[in-house]
Amino acid sequence: MQSSPFDDKTDLAQLQRLRAAINDAALLITEADGQGIITYANPAAQHYFGYKPEECIGKTVLELTHPDDREQLQQNVIEWVTLGLQTATSENRIIHRDGTVFYFLWSVTIHYNDQGLPVGFTSIGYDISQQERLRKELFESREMLQTVIDNLPLGVFWKDTELRFLGCNRRALEDAGFTSFAEMIGKTDFELPWRDQAERYQYSDRLVMATGPKANIEENFTRGDGTIIRIRTTKKPLQRDGEVIGVLGFYEDVTGLRQQEEGLRTFRLLVENAPEGIGIVDPTLRITYANPAFAKMLGYESLDARAWPELVHPEDHDRLAALAQQSSQAGSVQTTIRYLHRDGSVITAQLALPALRDRDGSLLGYAVINRDLTESLRFEAQVRAGEQRLRALLQALPDMFFLLDHNGVFLDFKADSNDDLALPPEAFLNRRVDEVLPPELAALTLSHIEVLRQTGQIQRYEYQMLVKGELRDYEARMTASNDNVLVIIRDITEQRRAERERQTLAVQEQVIQAQQAILRELSTPLLPIADGVVAMPLIGAIDSARAQQILEALLEGVSRHRAKIAIIDITGVKVVDTQVASALIRAAQAAGLLGAQVVLTGISPEIAQTLVQIGVTMQGLVTRATLQEGVAYALRSQPVNGRVATGKRVA
Repeated sequence: MQSSPFDDKTDLAQLQRLRAAINDAALLITEADGQGIITYANPAAQHYFGYKPEECIGKTVLELTHPDDREQLQQNVIEWVTLGLQTATSENRIIHRDGTVFYFLWSVTIHYNDQGLPVGFTSIGYDISQQERLRKELFESREMLQTVIDNLPLGVFWKDTELRFLGCNRRALEDAGFTSFAEMIGKTDFELPWRDQAERYQYSDRLVMATGPKANIEENFTRGDGTIIRIRTTKKPLQRDGEVIGVLGFYEDVTGLRQQEEGLRTFRLLVENAPEGIGIVDPTLRITYANPAFAKMLGYESLDARAWPELVHPEDHDRLAALAQQSSQAGSVQTTIRYLHRDGSVITAQLALPALRDRDGSLLGYAVINRDLTESLRFEAQVRAGEQRLRALLQALPDMFFLLDHNGVFLDFKADSNDDLALPPEAFLNRRVDEVLPPELAALTLSHIEVLRQTGQIQRYEYQMLVKGELRDYEARMTASNDNVLVIIRDITEQRRAERERQTLAVQEQVIQAQQAILRELSTPLLPIADGVVAMPLIGAIDSARAQQILEALLEGVSRHRAKIAIIDITGVKVVDTQVASALIRAAQAAGLLGAQVVLTGISPEIAQTLVQIGVTMQGLVTRATLQEGVAYALRSQPVNGRVATGKRVA
């Protein structure tokens, strides 16, 4: 067996030199058994642990490790042993006795026994606290820069020369519809929501890389959620050491600005076409703007540069300064004011005077907003006059008025006197009809309210009600009044009484007429005595009215009985004058037209003498002394065996 080139003295010297080097080194060296209990620590332990090397022996590695790193250290050791690693590296923090924290990079050698179980750990630590601080500061600087970029009100992006995205800020990421920067990096515009505009975007990017920065590029932009906004973009070449390596872009959403501009245009259009007179005056009350309606209201083509007080009625001049002061203090004031029209007429307007201030609160002037009340006031005066006339008319009407809601609750009333009411007002106001009216009348009223509500048609009905011991008749007319019901009540008791009296008189008149008809029939009896023969015996005096009745009855009887001979017996007539004789002759002539012959019987000597004296001729009449002779004549005159017997006519 060959001996070692070093003797024991040489080995001892080398070991001493190695120990001295370890003790003098800035490295932290520890040894621990398989349970993690420290068995050796070099002098650097005093600096980093705050314990002398001999004080460290017996402590566990975990005791001297930062509490937040202990779990991770245990997991690392388990992983090393499971994999059977001989050496490993890790980073963790150790904690000084006084609480100071150091960052260390450890190189660990793991010792195993013959069974492969760990029996010890030799750890050499490098203090990387300074590097960690620098790394942390760099990270914080980058984080700060990214935070600044992410909080810019602009979208920021940068691309390589192939126009693939290298990065962007949070605003651009959200506009793309992504949540992770990794989703954005490496993509081109053709792979993003704004692919429809990608060709135009890339053309602009290449132009910028070739020719230089380009600002205020305004274009449409499609966001990840599909909404389209208006953006204004600025692009510049991205350079490194003078070489163009891509393009850097900034864009801002100007949709709101464009909408504001459009809103301002719309607002100006509305003001220009508003029916109200709108103007702006400076703090000295000189007009700087007036819309056409303001000028037209006062009869001018334009009001620009005019002093506002010059247009106001002289009696309202002194109010303007006070109104401006109130507006400056309160922000706005409203009142009525009078203007003088160009033709000298007075214009009354409702005035709103808000104060106008800039962002710093400095007074810029006032807005003068006028609504012409002249016609409204004239109309209101007419309405008031009409209301007064209507009120006077209503007061003159004898009707009672009741206002009810749709549930039948009495809300208001009008009556000439409370004596006209069945109940005092306090007994029915604000109460339902079924609480104060008789049940039948309450049900009738509610049913008509329901029909009115459904159809909208005026309801009319009548009822009777006991008022102060007297049963009176009423007529009700019900109509809608906005959301309520107006009931107009008229007392028709006297009218109904008069109608009942008229009905009584009408019945009496009918009885009289019936009696007169009976008397007429009795005074002009027409009796059929044989086939084709009728007889009319007359009794009493004959005047012109009765003469007409005789004529009508005779003709009607001749026609009805188809008589050929009509006998008129005047045995019971005591007086026959010219009028009666003429009536008899007319009757004979009329009967002749119907094909009948009139036979006059019962002429007494006195009547015959009278007829001769007054010169009446009975031409066309057959006369017989008695009714019996007249009947005999008539019977003989009926056809017998085809022949007709004839009698004498008065020539």
